[in-house]
Amino acid sequence: MKLLTVTLILFVSSFCAAEYRVWVKTGNEEHASTDDDIFMLIKGTPDIWVSLGMLDKRGRDDNERRSLNDFDFDKDFPDWMIGRKVVCIKLYTGGDNAWLPEWISVSGNSGYALFRNSANTWMSTDRTEGVRELTLCN
Repeated sequence: MKLLTVTLILFVSSFCAAEYRVWVKTGNEEHASTDDDIFMLIKGTPDIWVSLGMLDKRGRDDNERRSLNDFDFDKDFPDWMIGRKVVCIKLYTGGDNAWLPEWISVSGNSGYALFRNSANTWMSTDRTEGVRELTLCN
């Protein structure tokens, strides 16, 4: 019975809530803002992608030109899925209103990481304006 209790405690504790704060800086170029849905995934030291969700804060016009927006995420996944640090992020856009992210930072249980869009890659489902998916790694 003691072994079962210890195993259960270890199993439950490995699924503690992971809290992440994401900061997104939108570029300064004309038409850099978007009202489209932007989704974000993170990857840690194991090669596993985990979805944080949509970069949207209720009641705020997010991802506008020159804006700096923060987003808080509380997720229930085991710590081992990310490991010691976030090494990559992946962004997806849900629409054809082009968006230019300048940089994204992630802080949380696995430390702090900054990802720069140094190639100035625009995002859009319209292939003439940008890419639907953007992966940034350190």
